[in-house]
Amino acid sequence: MMIALWILTLGLLGLWSLSAWGVHALLTLDASRLGDLKLLVDQIPYGDVIGAWIPGWQDLLRMTIDFTQVALGWVGGAAPVVVWIVWTIGALTILGIGALLSGLIVMIRRSAAPSRAAA
Repeated sequence: MMIALWILTLGLLGLWSLSAWGVHALLTLDASRLGDLKLLVDQIPYGDVIGAWIPGWQDLLRMTIDFTQVALGWVGGAAPVVVWIVWTIGALTILGIGALLSGLIVMIRRSAAPSRAAA
């Protein structure tokens, strides 16, 4: 049980680290590179079909690109620090929960073990 708990804990820690690395890579992306996406909005395949289901989707997509550019420009150099602080808090939480559950397993095993003094 203990091995399964720590395998699960380390797996979650690995996924948490991978997601933090991905967010870091996205937030450190140059915001000016997103300007090229506006030109590609008109070239999305089946745009007329999408437009039938979601009217004004191209304008919404362009507005989202503008918002993302502004957000990436605003976050700027603080992004790596913020991401790694959040990663540290999450990693410590995952490890703390693993340690807490590990202690709980030990306590349950001790209380469920048969008493040798009674025999």
